[in-house]
Amino acid sequence: MLFVAICRALSAAPTAEGEVVGELKLFDRNPEFLLPWKLSFAKGSAGEQTFAYKIDTSNTRLVVSGRINPLTGDGSWQIEEGRVDVAVWLGLLAPQLGPILSGASAQGVFIVSGRGTLRQGQALGQVEIKLSDCVLAHAEQGWKLEGIAFKGEFALDLAAVRVISTAPFELTIGTITHPRFGARNLSLHAQLTERRTLKLSDGRIEIAGGEMIIDPAEVLLSPLGIDLNLHINRVGLQDIVLLVPAAGLADARGRIDGVVRAKWSAATDFQVGVGYLELRDDEPTVVRLTPSLGLLTGRLEPFIDFSPYIGKMLGRFIRPENPAYKDLQNVELGKSELRVTSLRVNLTPDGDEKGRSATVQFVAQPMEKGSTVKQVTFDVNVAGSLNQVLKVGMEQEFSIKAY
Repeated sequence: MLFVAICRALSAAPTAEGEVVGELKLFDRNPEFLLPWKLSFAKGSAGEQTFAYKIDTSNTRLVVSGRINPLTGDGSWQIEEGRVDVAVWLGLLAPQLGPILSGASAQGVFIVSGRGTLRQGQALGQVEIKLSDCVLAHAEQGWKLEGIAFKGEFALDLAAVRVISTAPFELTIGTITHPRFGARNLSLHAQLTERRTLKLSDGRIEIAGGEMIIDPAEVLLSPLGIDLNLHINRVGLQDIVLLVPAAGLADARGRIDGVVRAKWSAATDFQVGVGYLELRDDEPTVVRLTPSLGLLTGRLEPFIDFSPYIGKMLGRFIRPENPAYKDLQNVELGKSELRVTSLRVNLTPDGDEKGRSATVQFVAQPMEKGSTVKQVTFDVNVAGSLNQVLKVGMEQEFSIKAY
């Protein structure tokens, strides 16, 4: 807005030479952060006025030069140099961006270039923004993004306070480190629209030895709202277990495919939409349960009771051990691994024909040599909010069949 006011003042003023200095205040919450600026102007050829606008501090450097016809207000401008320190500006903007970035640190520099025209004192043009090898981290929350790069071109209309993409911008992140998971090679292409939304054309991220691909979508920026369709391909179960510690699995090996809809907004928080997950059949899937005494044996007697057939008195002495009891106990205590033969998770947040928001079908075989239990089947039905569905099943009502 200051640049617009300067252009208007120059177009209204007679041809002159001199300098004007001042301080630019951008954040009311941080009155100590002021950007000193200097405007130099001189006589140009053919009655034009030339000008140079400069901000030069340790964290921000912007040099804009141009020419303007004082009679018509027409002219041109260009950014000769633009550098913005991400670390300083993140600290200033973080309180306005939400709690996830409050206290975060960053390293990197935005490079800004551009040029355009002045029409009756109004500034129009193109701006290019680049960022490379940036790092964003939060020591307290334990996450870190490395190798962040951004490149985008935007059409600028300062009078209308409007910025839109002239082509899809590219955002990439080399590695993502989190206490519960790791990912790499995130890439997104999107455009900033006149409606102040992001039109996402494609997205991809490598995670847990597989990848997630994002369908084209539109992201609301104000208020921020995300609604994405994720295609899951060969994602490793071992990292999913770490990501969802309440899933009832202490360890898992294998890979899954699927499609899941994910939504987020400040009003509703994270939500899981319609989708499904299923095992891949090109490699074995093995799981080990988190120890939970009685999970499988709670409905099973440790001894076989022959009392109904031979009488209670004699039945006291003839009570052979139930061979399935010990085998199932080893499974529920995490001592014996299970080889999963089928797993299917269906997500229906609005309810299926039976009112279920999710169903999980899980069939496995104990891997312990000589086990008398040939197959264990879990049928998990989830009703209510799918915000809890990732705690898949072990805390819900389920049925168990052992053969």
